[in-house]
Amino acid sequence: MTDLSPNEAMPDPELGPAIRAALAMPHDGAFVTRVRALVRQQRERGWDEVLAGWFWQGVLAASLAVVAVAAAWRVTGGVGATPRTGEESVAVQLLDGDRPGADILLASMAGDR
Repeated sequence: MTDLSPNEAMPDPELGPAIRAALAMPHDGAFVTRVRALVRQQRERGWDEVLAGWFWQGVLAASLAVVAVAAAWRVTGGVGATPRTGEESVAVQLLDGDRPGADILLASMAGDR
């Protein structure tokens, strides 16, 4: 034992055999024989059968992806979204002239011509 852990990592000589005896099956040989017989009965599946088994999981994953993208699209307003009510674009604010410094910014953008 250490100061940090009150538990030992060594096997317990009394508890180990007691757990093994409690979990032992009375007819474990017959169980192993049945499992081996079932394994021998099953034939090996080809790649196309394996992929066919994944079909519905793929459909479900694609459907969830479409729903997530549609929800995000709806929240953000899409690609060509117009400004929300009360918001003005930078161009509108500059051309309006009510903002201080708008004329200076427009003049600097126009340059000396």
